[in-house]
Amino acid sequence: MNPFKKPLQSSLKVVPAVKTLEKLINVLNKLAAGSKSRLSIQDEPADIFLIPARDIPPADLKKLVKKGVIIKPKDGIINRFLQLEKDNRNLKSISITDELTGFYNKRFFNKQLKIEIARTKRTGEPFCLIFIDLDNFKSINDTLGHAKGDEFLIKICRLIDQKTRPTDFACRFGGDEFAAILPETSLLDGIVIAQRWHELIANVARQMKVIVSSSMGIDEFNANKAISAQEFFDKVDQELYNAKRTGKNKISHPDLVSRSIAEAKSVTTTEKDTLYKAFAQVKT
Repeated sequence: MNPFKKPLQSSLKVVPAVKTLEKLINVLNKLAAGSKSRLSIQDEPADIFLIPARDIPPADLKKLVKKGVIIKPKDGIINRFLQLEKDNRNLKSISITDELTGFYNKRFFNKQLKIEIARTKRTGEPFCLIFIDLDNFKSINDTLGHAKGDEFLIKICRLIDQKTRPTDFACRFGGDEFAAILPETSLLDGIVIAQRWHELIANVARQMKVIVSSSMGIDEFNANKAISAQEFFDKVDQELYNAKRTGKNKISHPDLVSRSIAEAKSVTTTEKDTLYKAFAQVKT
């Protein structure tokens, strides 16, 4: 699951803007030293370095000019190089994100899942994987049109994005299927998060007056699991299938009754009540 489209490469290196003359001179000295070492290698082309000067104070710019540094902000070649780098960044972004929702796409998910499994095996910190399928979403497109369906997807994705940490990865598989990778998250905490999203989706459906709910499957990957990324994927997918098969509009996960919820110090009383509701949904 790693068909990453590699962005176009160039020999251009853009150095972050520096705000003091001393730092800029240090950068120039390092670049000059690097250029000399490259020139000693036969047939190896030298890199082109651009130093954006927009954020350098005017007084420092004058000092640089006096020292012989040539600044040409309107240089056509420089502008073309900068545009090339911008285009490359945009290309990379498009290759890993969903155009409609702004979430990561399935291509990115496939790569990141393997990364998180490797991280868990290295650090011992578990992560949770959530699969989400919208129940009866097709009815919106069929009765109200695809524009209304897109509006629903955009709304729930924006709200979910507001509820995720910077370290979380929300992805759209396509259509009405989503996934989320939650690093350093136990199954107990993952269920709480899933329940919040479950209610969030229901609230948006009520506001838009559409009959749509969500089915979710969730499981935890910890360092003790000796399974591959595909095998773990299939386990969570089976949990989602269980939620759909047993009536939809619920969260399915491995049985946690044997674990003492009271021992989870990070879980509040309200969250415990939410957990019990989630358990009840799975059992019905």
